[in-house]
Amino acid sequence: MAKQARSLRTHELVLDAAAAEFARHGYPRANLQHVAERTGLTKGALYGHFASKEQLARALTGHLDAVAAEILARYADPEPPARERLRALCCELAGRVESDVRFNAALRLMLDEAPAAPETPGLLADLRALGEPAAGALADLATVILVGAYCTAPDLERRGLAERVRALWDAAAAEESAQAGNGTAAR
Repeated sequence: MAKQARSLRTHELVLDAAAAEFARHGYPRANLQHVAERTGLTKGALYGHFASKEQLARALTGHLDAVAAEILARYADPEPPARERLRALCCELAGRVESDVRFNAALRLMLDEAPAAPETPGLLADLRALGEPAAGALADLATVILVGAYCTAPDLERRGLAERVRALWDAAAAEESAQAGNGTAAR
C-alpha cells in the first residue's frame, strides 16, 4: 500500500510540474525534460506516469472541465440577472486561475488551441450559454473580460487576475450607467 500511495503522490507531483511548464510555455514549447527535472524523476520514470506530453495536457484539460462544470453549476439558476451571474462566475474562474496551477495551465492550453479549433472550446461555450440567448452580447463581454485579463496578465501565475476581472466588470458597469444617464445607452 505504501508503494501505491507514493506512486499517487508522484503522479500528483508530475501533474503540478507539468502544469507549471504548460502555464509558462504553452503546449508547443513545454519541455518534458523540464517537467522531469522539477519532479526529480528521470524522463523514463516520467513516462511511467504519462506516456506523452499530449496525455499530460489531456489530464490537465480534464481537470479544467471538471472544475469548470462544478463552478458553472452554481451559476445555472436564472433567477439573478445574467449580468450578476456572469460577473460572479468570471471572478470565481479568475480566482481559480490564481489559486490552481492546473486550472491555469489548462486554460492556457485551451486558449492556445482555440483559434484552430472547429468550434468554441468547452468552457468558453459554457460561459456563452450561461448568458442566455437574449444576453448574447453580455456573454461575449464576459468571455472577453476573462480571456483578455488572462492574456494580458503581468505574470504567468496570473496574480491579481480576479481583482483585474472585477475592475473590468466595474468599469463596464460604470460606462453603461454613464451612457444610460446621458440617454446614449447602447441599442
